[in-house]
Amino acid sequence: MSVYDDLSSEDRIIHVCVNVDCAMRGSEELRDRLRAAAEEAGSDVEVNDYICFAACEQGPNLLIEHRRAFYSDVDPSHAEAIIAHADGGAAIESIDRSSTFIARKIFNMLDAGFKPGDLSLSD
Repeated sequence: MSVYDDLSSEDRIIHVCVNVDCAMRGSEELRDRLRAAAEEAGSDVEVNDYICFAACEQGPNLLIEHRRAFYSDVDPSHAEAIIAHADGGAAIESIDRSSTFIARKIFNMLDAGFKPGDLSLSD
C-alpha cells in the first residue's frame, strides 16, 4: 500500500509520453499496445498521449494517474502488466519509479489540482 493511496485520482487514465526522446525509444508503439491490452482485458482505463515528464533519459515514461504510479524504461512487453496494475493489480517493480524525485514532483502537481491530461495531445 502506498502513502498516496488516499490521494488517488478518480480518473482512470494512463498518460504516455510521446515527446521526441520517448517517441524515439518506442513510446508510440507502447501507447498503441496499452490501448489494445486495455481493450483485450475489458478495462475502462483510458490511455492518453502526454508531452513530457522531464525524465527523457529514462524513457519511455508513463503515469498511471489513479494509481499514483510512474514507470520508466517501459516497453510494449509490459503492456498487459501495466493494465493489470491500473485495474488494481501489483506494480511492476523493475520499471516502477514512483518513489523518485521526478515522480514526487508529478504527484505534487496532481495534489495541487494540475492534471497531466490538461496538456494532453489526445481529445
